[in-house]
Amino acid sequence: MRGMVSAVFVGFISVGLIASAPAAGAADAMKIGYVDAQKVLDSTKAGKKAKESMEEFVKSRQKIVDLDETDIKQLQDDLTRQTAVLSPEARREKEEALQKKVFEYQKRAGDLNKEVQEKKKEVLDQFNKDLEGVVKKVADRGGYSYVLDRNAEGGVILYAKDANDLTNDVIKEFEKGAP
Repeated sequence: MRGMVSAVFVGFISVGLIASAPAAGAADAMKIGYVDAQKVLDSTKAGKKAKESMEEFVKSRQKIVDLDETDIKQLQDDLTRQTAVLSPEARREKEEALQKKVFEYQKRAGDLNKEVQEKKKEVLDQFNKDLEGVVKKVADRGGYSYVLDRNAEGGVILYAKDANDLTNDVIKEFEKGAP
C-alpha cells in the first residue's frame, strides 16, 4: 500500500515539476516542501477510513475463499474415507467432482484477488485525489512552488530540511475536514 500511495503522488508531482520547470534565474525564488504521504494515510481519519474500507473488503472476500476451501477439504476427506467402498465408476465421478471444485475455486480466488486489487486502487486513488487537494491548499498558504513526497521506500528525497516538511500541516488540514 505504501508504494502505491507514494507512486501515484510522486507521479503527479513529477509531471508538475517537468511541465513547469522555471528559468534558471527564478530558481532562487522557488520554495520547495515535502510531505510523507504514507504518514498522512496512517495518521488521518480519512486515511484510516480508507485503510479500514480496504481491510473490510479484503475480509469479506477472504470469507468466500475460506468457505470454498472448506468445501474442497470436505470433498477430499469424503473421497479418502470412501475410497475402499466405492466402485471404480463412483470413485472416478467423485474425483472429477473434486477436480471441478478445485478448478472453480482457483478461478474464483483469482477473480476475488482481482476485485481486491481494483478496490485498493479505487480507494487509494480517491485518497490521493483528496491528498493532492489538501497539499495544494497548504502549499498555496505557505507560498510553496513545489511539494514532493518524502517516499521512505523509493528515496525520492535524499535530503530535506525539517523546516520544509509539510506533513503535519497536511495532516491538520485533513483533520479539519478539507479536501
